[in-house]
Amino acid sequence: MAEHKFNPNEHLIQIKNRGGSADYLTVQWRLVWFREKYPNGTIDTEELEVDLDRETEEETYQWNNETRRSEKVIKRARGYARFKATATNGEGGRATGTKSEKAASFADYIEKAETGAIGRALAGLGFGTQFTGDEFDEQHRIVDAPVQSNQTERNSQSAASNRPAKASQPAPSTSPAGASLPPQPAADPLEKKRAVALKYAERLQLNKPPVETMDEISLDDKISQYKMEYQQRQQSAKAETEARAALATER
Repeated sequence: MAEHKFNPNEHLIQIKNRGGSADYLTVQWRLVWFREKYPNGTIDTEELEVDLDRETEEETYQWNNETRRSEKVIKRARGYARFKATATNGEGGRATGTKSEKAASFADYIEKAETGAIGRALAGLGFGTQFTGDEFDEQHRIVDAPVQSNQTERNSQSAASNRPAKASQPAPSTSPAGASLPPQPAADPLEKKRAVALKYAERLQLNKPPVETMDEISLDDKISQYKMEYQQRQQSAKAETEARAALATER
């Protein structure tokens, strides 16, 4: 029996774009394709920024029962995330991708930002490049549902999250007279994680965790726990809002 090889054409979906519609291969199937061709390849993700307090907004359309038509409104919500993904094929090929999302657009904006970064990194290695449409054009946003990678990817991502991010050296600033000032010290990655954990606890209205006595692995575990609970609450709130809207429409 002949071995079945992955055929991306069997998994394409149609998306709308400026020209009408186009073929698109979701990140889920790019991962399958990538794993089949490069079983020793790796995918690492890095959380560049998660700001639970940033005010964001998005133009959207909402049904008005009084005018009986869809009207443009501005939706506002707190939350912003930006992720970076690095994909290597184990044979010297390497590509990176970054993606940001906001709470005003999606309740699960954190997962969608990470998934989008993975998709862009895979496209950079040629997986789905011909089917990405306007994915690299921020004026036309394509967002995949969050994907669950296999155990190898999860281990790789976990290892990446447990490694301190390399801090970029700030450029020397100058005074008005032109004299160079010494560069400011880079932020401590551990302190940043402590701040993130405290911010999550505050938003979730939980007791303040003892971050000063926690090591990096404990902080990563605590942040993951808080992040999951925060996302579950966001999704529950979204479902409740949608249910109320549906009920109002029926009336």
